[in-house]
Amino acid sequence: MSYTTGKFSVDELQFIQVASVRVLVAVAREELDLNRLAREEMAQRGYDQQGVWVGFKRAREDLLTWRAIGR
Repeated sequence: MSYTTGKFSVDELQFIQVASVRVLVAVAREELDLNRLAREEMAQRGYDQQGVWVGFKRAREDLLTWRAIGR
């Protein structure tokens, strides 16, 4: 079986192979929102939704906007 990777290489998506089965099951059941998790991680690193460094304060503000509009 091969992954449907779209524009990403298998190497870029390798992180999914080390995820625990418990986490994969939660994602598959939509009990864990990887989109939200990714947005929160980007904000913690100071990046906006385009991957541009905007600083921690602005990134946190953007995260609150994402949450408010349910993206």
